[in-house]
Amino acid sequence: MLPSIETAQPAPAAARWDGRLTKLIFWFISASWQATTDSAHAVISRLTGHLVVLALAAGAVVLSGVTLAAPSSLNQMARPALPDASRAALKTAAPLDLRADLALSGRVGQPWRMQEEGNLVRAALPLTEIPSRLRRAVITYTVEPGDTVQGIAILFSIKPETIMWSNSAIEDAPDYLRIGQQVVIIPIDGVYHTVAKSDTLEGIAKKYKVGTEAITGVSFNNLQPPDYRIEPGMKLIVAGGEKPYVPKVVTSYAGPVPEGARGTGRFQWPTLGTLTQVYWWGHRALDIATATGVPVYAADGGFVSFAGWTDVGYGRLIVIDHANGYATYYAHLNSFNVIAGQSVQRGQLIGTVGSTGNSSGPHVHFEIRYNHSLLNPRLYLP
Repeated sequence: MLPSIETAQPAPAAARWDGRLTKLIFWFISASWQATTDSAHAVISRLTGHLVVLALAAGAVVLSGVTLAAPSSLNQMARPALPDASRAALKTAAPLDLRADLALSGRVGQPWRMQEEGNLVRAALPLTEIPSRLRRAVITYTVEPGDTVQGIAILFSIKPETIMWSNSAIEDAPDYLRIGQQVVIIPIDGVYHTVAKSDTLEGIAKKYKVGTEAITGVSFNNLQPPDYRIEPGMKLIVAGGEKPYVPKVVTSYAGPVPEGARGTGRFQWPTLGTLTQVYWWGHRALDIATATGVPVYAADGGFVSFAGWTDVGYGRLIVIDHANGYATYYAHLNSFNVIAGQSVQRGQLIGTVGSTGNSSGPHVHFEIRYNHSLLNPRLYLP
């Protein structure tokens, strides 16, 4: 009879079977020493056969203890190993990446299919990036309320100068856009040139400070080698070409300078409002939009060198000479509160906001010049 085994706490299956097997073997060895007859040897042979069967059964139980390990342990073993950097990225990623991290552990389903590359696991994102593509032709844009040259340039990813040099009306008045106006938009930065009778490729290239390949190498021009023939009236894109800037000039006061009329070199804002256009190559000023009739003040002390109407797009204009090389321009005014030759102090009322000349709405076109060169006013204002 096999001895019984009693334990206070249940032992693992493999351990219990190992103990029973050891005691069983010990019992068979003791019985073999006591057997002295042929019948005894026969009994041992039969018992040995049973022992083999029992040993095989015990081995199967031991093996099943390994394969039937806890599911959490198995999942930890089967989970792909990720580099520390990748694991940290997954833990701090967006909720979609968190779901992907859970899917790796087998805790949730995998609605997003995973793509494995070695030890790295990439979660597919439900976003599509559409690359920007080069426009294939010259187009026209219709001006809408609130449009500026800078805003249109940003919309089409080109420089505002390109819009100026493609539209003569805008080149003459870059801060004057009319609702419904048609604006030519070329696909690359440069100049849009209309061929005249006397034009040659070399002459056009020299005019815009580029080589002839900047014209012949542009596919939009459809020029055919080897002569690259051009005809009057043709429209050519001059890639990277540029035009010289020509500042507007008004007749200045030529009388005696009032005594003590000199600026401090420190400027203040001429009025309060919204910046609708800032300084750039074709618009070397600030446009400050506000309501008609809002006061306009002298940015610094000096004397009025011009106060009147202009025919160069400024409309009603005041120019203050600060007698230190600086001069300030206040354009598109509605009314004047000063006259030419008058001395003014910093912050003094000089006029009111209007929309005269080439203006698409009430604002002050404000310039700062030094020895006739136009500066960026934003660099001189508080």
